[in-house]
Amino acid sequence: MSTLKYLEVLLMWMQWRSSLVKEISSREKDGNVEVHKDAGFAENPMDREDITQSVKLDGLKGLNEILKSCGETAMPGITVVRVPFNEQRAVPVECFDIIIKALSSENAATTQCVFSSQLGSGRSSLGMAIASILKAVQMITKLNKMVEAGMAQKSWADNIIKTKFEDPLPSEDNKDAFMRGEFEVIKQLLEKFPETKAGKVLADKMIDICGTPPEGTGMQNLRKIIIQMKYKYDASTEDKQIVWKTMIINYIERYFYLICFATYVKEHEAEGFKKTFVQWLDEHSDLKTMIAEGKDKLEWTRKVDQTRVDELRNKLAGPDYKEKLGLLVSDLYKLAFQTYHDIPRGPIKDNLMRKLACKTLMEILPSEESSRIQQELVEKKLSIDFDTVVGLVVG
Repeated sequence: MSTLKYLEVLLMWMQWRSSLVKEISSREKDGNVEVHKDAGFAENPMDREDITQSVKLDGLKGLNEILKSCGETAMPGITVVRVPFNEQRAVPVECFDIIIKALSSENAATTQCVFSSQLGSGRSSLGMAIASILKAVQMITKLNKMVEAGMAQKSWADNIIKTKFEDPLPSEDNKDAFMRGEFEVIKQLLEKFPETKAGKVLADKMIDICGTPPEGTGMQNLRKIIIQMKYKYDASTEDKQIVWKTMIINYIERYFYLICFATYVKEHEAEGFKKTFVQWLDEHSDLKTMIAEGKDKLEWTRKVDQTRVDELRNKLAGPDYKEKLGLLVSDLYKLAFQTYHDIPRGPIKDNLMRKLACKTLMEILPSEESSRIQQELVEKKLSIDFDTVVGLVVG
């Protein structure tokens, strides 16, 4: 998105926000107004249920008016900055520079800021991570200057930098390569641009601090959420997988840009950010091409041990396949467990294993029997699950 287009979108958004109070007021009927909300929390939009309710319209205020009131009473001196990131994504990239402009001149140790998004936890967590990366580098610079001025020992400063801004927080998740953010496009980034390795270390530490407990105190871990959503993608029906896949791709892109941003901050904080992040990305145009072409390079379909499938097919072969099926149930689940061995125990893994066991069973059944089962599932509008298929075979 060009800077001009970005400013046009921002202006339209501000005009919409200013007219929102008038629009809501115009819908008032008998002192009430009808509002819509989700029945409960659901990450996948296809799982969300819209409900309506009538609420009393009393003392309606716009967000600007509320924040202005806070600045005049409980929070004197508050500054409001709008950062219109797309939900799930780290674009437009101009938003990174908005945060830098707002916070770079503030005290690195004492600045307090609040990030809030009405659309969910992702954008708030993104803002928190960006601000933390900026302030971490400023603190590192301050510590190094103290050493240069003879005010502190280098070993003391280096230890603080290492423990506070570099060492990963203890977590069992660190044993998992994907939880560590080692996706194909990220590995490609680190290999082609070695300077981003230090950027990833810093970004990961700040992401963890701003992420979910026990490592962090925030709402969403912007790195771990990628593979966590992938597990849900694997366990979902095909229609819902479309939504999950879009989210996963957006999350990989967002993580990629956070690493790039951390690299940029480490390079340009000392000189006062004379070069913007947008300009830095323009100079490194290969990065945009890399993420555009690599953000969907993920194993969208699990590779099953086909040799093992052929062995199960041979075991089941023959006219007495119904009698043999009972002995193969445990083998089908062992194959499913082997395929999803890397996924933590829980309902998602259970669903994935049952789904794969069912798919494998349909694959190894005699072709005539498999066709009959598929037809009966359609005619009777039955769900395609393992227990149902076994029942139709032996019944």
